[in-house]
Amino acid sequence: METMHETVVAQAMVAGQEWTAVFEALMAEVAGGFPRGDARLLARQMTQSVLMKLVRRDCWTLAEALGHDGPHGLQHLLSRGSWDHDLARDRLAA
Repeated sequence: METMHETVVAQAMVAGQEWTAVFEALMAEVAGGFPRGDARLLARQMTQSVLMKLVRRDCWTLAEALGHDGPHGLQHLLSRGSWDHDLARDRLAA
């Protein structure tokens, strides 16, 4: 017989797996907008950090939450990075 705790843990694991599958599908959908692997990785990390429970959301706090040395990579992605904004937006909207 399962205890209530074991049931809750099992449900949380299933929910976590479902969330991971949805997140992976979303990132795969927009991957074409990021021709470079490092840009895809930063976009993925930035998306994950925006979804974290943080008091503030700027490149400094996001970078700290991700364990980066500073915000420069995230700032570069947003301001000068090589990625197709329109394609990413259109795929997300679809």
